[in-house]
Parts: sequence; structure tokens; C-alpha cells
Amino acid sequence: MSQIPAANNSPSRDQAFGAANSLNDLDLDSFLNLMIAELQNQDPLNPLENDELLAQIAQIREVGATDRLTETLDSVLLGQNVASATNLIGADVVALTEEGERVSGNVRRVTIDEGQPQLDLAVGPVAVAGDSEGNIEEGQYTYEVVWDGPDGAEFSFEVTANTDNLANFNGAIQVTNLPETTGEKRVYRTDTTGTGERRLVGTIDDGKKSTFTDFKAADERGAVLSTQPQRLGVARRVTVTLNNVAQIEPPTE
Repeated sequence: MSQIPAANNSPSRDQAFGAANSLNDLDLDSFLNLMIAELQNQDPLNPLENDELLAQIAQIREVGATDRLTETLDSVLLGQNVASATNLIGADVVALTEEGERVSGNVRRVTIDEGQPQLDLAVGPVAVAGDSEGNIEEGQYTYEVVWDGPDGAEFSFEVTANTDNLANFNGAIQVTNLPETTGEKRVYRTDTTGTGERRLVGTIDDGKKSTFTDFKAADERGAVLSTQPQRLGVARRVTVTLNNVAQIEPPTE
């Protein structure tokens, strides 16, 4: 069998592959263990030649270099994504959640989860055009969403909707980004002027549900809101990935 050059007695060969004790950061003990195991288990009638061993060394070095390059590129990409994400703090964005819900909100902070930037949004209720046809006339409306607190007190918040500003309006209005409540939500709506009596247009039985679609014409509305709930400014926290951001409105100076 051909002689195997000693790692510490052949500086000219070692120089071609990097420092003798590093092999381009490959763990030398691991490499020697692999090489010894291969030599111990080779066919004694057909042993490896020196050039074959050197080819294997080169392959191991190439794999190690590729892994280090991949790690470096991943680190650079993460740094770029983190920089892009932090630049969005204070901006209003439109994005999709992991559940496929379309949300719009203000970026409050950035976190990293499994190497991916996550945007924490403060999402307030908004009105958009519904996906299907309805009987709502064009005009300006105020919605008031009412629910009962744990102590029996009533709470509510308002959402305004002007059909002139709703893209693809076709007689239906959807109120989105509703906060989670402990019980049902009752949804009331004004007339086309945005003022006047607020009448019931629907009830959301599941307090966790975040959307409500109104199809009703003015004469289809129900009972008048006769109480005076405590009105709150509400928002819920939603986390989205940077890749799921579809629209950005930069923070105002």
C-alpha cells in the first residue's frame, strides 16, 4: 500500500490546503478519525492511492466551505431583513396573517422568530367594501359596536364608513379588525348621513370573531341603541411576517 503523508511532516502539501492544523476550519481530529476508519475498512488487495485520499480531502473541504458560505449568506440576509423591518416601525402596513386574514395596522415593534423578522401591529377597526352584493345605499355611515363587560357595564367603539372611499363598493360593508370580547358583539348603524339613530344591523355571537359584514338597507335595520355605552379607543395586537406585507405607508415626519 502506498505511504500516507504525515499531516505534520509535509509542509508543502499542507500549504496547498491551508494551515496544517485547520484545513480551512475543518476539525482535524474529525477528519483523521474518518480517514483512519476508511483505511481500516478498505480492501487490502485494492488500497486507496494518495491521489484518491487527497481528492476526498478536497471534497470534504469544499462541503465545509459551502456550509460556511451558506451560513454567511443567511446571516447577511437576516441582517438586511431586520434592517428593513425596523425601518417600518411607526409605518402603517397592510398584510396577511398566517391564517390568511387581511389586516391593516401600525407597526409598533419587531421581533425575531426562528430567524425571521416578525412585525407586531396595533390593528384598529376599519370599514371596507364587502365581498358580495348588499342593499346598503351610498352614503356616509357610523357603526357602533357594543358589548357587555365582565362587571355588567356596556362598552363600545365607533367605525366610520364613506362609500365614496370604499373600493368596489356594491351594497355591502365589512367592519374588520374587531377586538376580542368575552361575549357577543352587537353592531348598530346610522342612516346615510352618518348621524341620527343607531339601529341594530347584526349580532356577532363569537366574541373572538374579528369581522362583520353588513348587507342591510335602512328599513331592514332593527332596534334602536337606547343605552349610552362607555366608548373606547380599541386596537388588537397582530403579528405578521415581513414577507406577508403587501402595502406600506411610511411613517409621517
